[in-house]
Amino acid sequence: MADLIPLGGMKFSEELALAALSADTPPRGAEVDVLRALAEHQINMFYLSLSRSAGRTRVCLCVAPDRIRAVEQLAAARGLGNFRSVRSVGLLTFFPHERRIEALMGALQVFAGSRLPVYGVTSTLSALTFVTAFEALDRAGERLGQVFNLPENHAPFKPEFRVKPVAR
Repeated sequence: MADLIPLGGMKFSEELALAALSADTPPRGAEVDVLRALAEHQINMFYLSLSRSAGRTRVCLCVAPDRIRAVEQLAAARGLGNFRSVRSVGLLTFFPHERRIEALMGALQVFAGSRLPVYGVTSTLSALTFVTAFEALDRAGERLGQVFNLPENHAPFKPEFRVKPVAR
């Protein structure tokens, strides 16, 4: 058996929807306007990735599935009209406390070798997060066992309920 990369844990999200917004030379600050509008409409983001290169802006974000249409409308009104969505995605987050680049490369190989979709990847100081198909989360977690060593008796954390704000 190969030398497995130690993980501090693994976490799955609830079912979400992915919005990919983009535009060639959008109005200056359009992405900030979209984020402000999401806040004004109390739309929570569970994932955010923003990139800009050669005049092209791309914003990827995950929201509750019942809010995806509102995101599309808000983005179009602010100049990020190229909209693509995936209606059923999940976030798989894991915590490699060492060998981070090796962890990223190993995870990408597992996803590719298992033909699991990857819609987005982000990293923080302590975590790597993959956006994949919601129905593939369990399979992805199992397959990552080829590369990672989870703590003994660890099962990925899965949310059991969702708190939804009530308007007063």
